[in-house]
Amino acid sequence: MATRISLTHLVFLLVVCAAAIFLNWSAFSASDKLYNLIVVVPSGIACVLLVLCIAISNLRKPATKTSATPSEAQAARKSTLGDLLLLGAFAVFCLSLTTVGFDVATFVFVWVGILMGGEKNKIAPPIFAFLFTLALIKGFGSLFPFPMPLLVF
Repeated sequence: MATRISLTHLVFLLVVCAAAIFLNWSAFSASDKLYNLIVVVPSGIACVLLVLCIAISNLRKPATKTSATPSEAQAARKSTLGDLLLLGAFAVFCLSLTTVGFDVATFVFVWVGILMGGEKNKIAPPIFAFLFTLALIKGFGSLFPFPMPLLVF
């Protein structure tokens, strides 16, 4: 079968676009004040533009004939399992934001995500997770007019 983009990726991109459009519409419906739209609208526009760029670049490249060997099929299953585990970790991250705090949840999620990505170095993931969390907390803290639930910072 000749494919350009897998059906699951296409469905995911459509869901992301629909969510971005709905969130922007909802934000505009609630209030058109700058403090309400400062994060939502630029993020939504960037999301839709990114999906459009992916779709256009995928349509411009020629379709390829796929023939999966057993080792390729096993690698695809392993990749799908890794994606599902990362999705589960993200769900735990989202659920733990208000219970353990934005800072601790972000630190642990980034650290686990880096390890799931295959990083072999033992010292780099916690350092990167700490620096990323610190930058995120300070950046969001200066951007949002309300306090975030934090445990450490």
